[in-house]
Amino acid sequence: MLSGCTGASDDGKDAKPAPSSTSADQGPRSTAWTAASRSRVAAGGTLRLGADAVPNNFNPAHPAATNSEAGRLLAPTVGGAVRITADGGWKVDPDYAMSVEVADKDPLKIEVRLNRDAVWEDGTSITAKDMTAYWKALNGSNKDFEVASTSGFEDISGVTQGKTKFDYTVTFSKPNAEWPRYIYPRLAADVTSSPKLFNKGFRDKAISSNGPFVVSSIDAKKGTVTEEPNPRWWGAKPKLAKIVWQAADPGLQAKAYAAGDLDAVDLDADTYDTGAQAKIGEVQRAAGVDWSQVTLNGGRGPLEDADVRRAVAHAINRAPIAKAAGAEFGAPPQPLGSVILVPGQEGYEDSSDGLAYDPKKAADLLTKAGWVEGSDGVRTRKGKPLTLTMPVPADTPSNSDRARRIVADLGKVGIDVELEDVPAGKFFDSRVIPLDFDLVTFLRQASPFPLAGARAQFYPIDSTQNFTGIGRDKVGQRWDVATATLDDKLRLKRITNLDELLTEDPTVVPLAVTPLAVGVRDGLVNYGAAQFEQPDWTIVGFSAKK
Repeated sequence: MLSGCTGASDDGKDAKPAPSSTSADQGPRSTAWTAASRSRVAAGGTLRLGADAVPNNFNPAHPAATNSEAGRLLAPTVGGAVRITADGGWKVDPDYAMSVEVADKDPLKIEVRLNRDAVWEDGTSITAKDMTAYWKALNGSNKDFEVASTSGFEDISGVTQGKTKFDYTVTFSKPNAEWPRYIYPRLAADVTSSPKLFNKGFRDKAISSNGPFVVSSIDAKKGTVTEEPNPRWWGAKPKLAKIVWQAADPGLQAKAYAAGDLDAVDLDADTYDTGAQAKIGEVQRAAGVDWSQVTLNGGRGPLEDADVRRAVAHAINRAPIAKAAGAEFGAPPQPLGSVILVPGQEGYEDSSDGLAYDPKKAADLLTKAGWVEGSDGVRTRKGKPLTLTMPVPADTPSNSDRARRIVADLGKVGIDVELEDVPAGKFFDSRVIPLDFDLVTFLRQASPFPLAGARAQFYPIDSTQNFTGIGRDKVGQRWDVATATLDDKLRLKRITNLDELLTEDPTVVPLAVTPLAVGVRDGLVNYGAAQFEQPDWTIVGFSAKK
């Protein structure tokens, strides 16, 4: 069914999965896949998975990979010193590191002892040299490297080799509470020592594997990425004989799963019914990481005025949007009150008082900003109507429905919004990234390292993920303070304060957490729906016959 079909690049559709409760009492689980011990997983078999598109760059640290599925497709082929756990925390992964320890807090020093058996795909050992080169490439000191973000790496003042090449200390110039993100090389030194190779070397080939699988072939024309066991893998032998990713739009992926041509599929609001009605498996539900939002472009037009932005926020009735998002999955609504954390993460609080639905307040703010009621109901100022543009990716019903609800709400306070259908494959490249919009809605994704993950969406103004048209220094400073706070309780309090600051002058209005749902074929184990936990790809596979 999928042969020869390819999908578009990240199109802003409500693409991924979303959470649903296991029971009214327990709420959503963080990990919902069927767990099985290694002895109960059969050796061999091909795991067939879907992807939205073959990335045009397979270097996850490059900006071109930011809005792609490069990281997801490469997951079976890469690893690091720490592994994310079910609760969003982390633990040392012994396949890559013997130990990871805080040696000092002033300045912050992290000592890493690497697993001496760990090698890159060509057999070269992973050493302190790789970490040094990786840090220098990503810290922004060499502008020839086109990097997705320098966050975290710019806070490192040095990497010092220990007694052997397998030991090193990472020293931070200022504290960084999310330091586990930055203390292991994800690329080999030969890559991060060459700007040309870093920038252009992975447009049609994968980065070097250091995981249980290697990418054996990429066929962009057919939309396939094939992975096979890494012959130089030093850890436990992976159970699967092959992993094949097939690119197609989400609707076709769901149909392929129902027809038995895929073994698992991420389901969104538009494809949930297809997956749920399939006879070959079950839909697993877990707490979600994807969240819907409205981004306001404060860099142009009427939205340059903070009062107009506040009016937009108060005019949007978020409760029905959250209800609709949950109903698509037969789940209760999960309204979101943060732009940094999602329910289920430690420290989450609803900080959305500044966004409360209040049409009267919205109207008053518009009047204060000089926009008066017109004869046709649309507000005007100096004879010009208050009209905003809102591009929407075509053929994405859930996104379109959400946009129409927003348009209707804004219309009630005199804000005219023009919806513009944009081909899904061009949505980000032609409209969102160039900031060619006034309002736009799509899904964001929460991170187990929330401060670094969300900061780029607001600061600095030239961040590849900041689509707000604004980069307020006050926000950046407050973010830096929270990031530098090593005390957990104090840091969470500061995250709440930061959330409140971001809602006082809104550029991103959080709407709802979308339920996480994955259709999983009968017999597939150790893979499926999970909020943050990473699969152990050496035991992903199919149940052994009894």
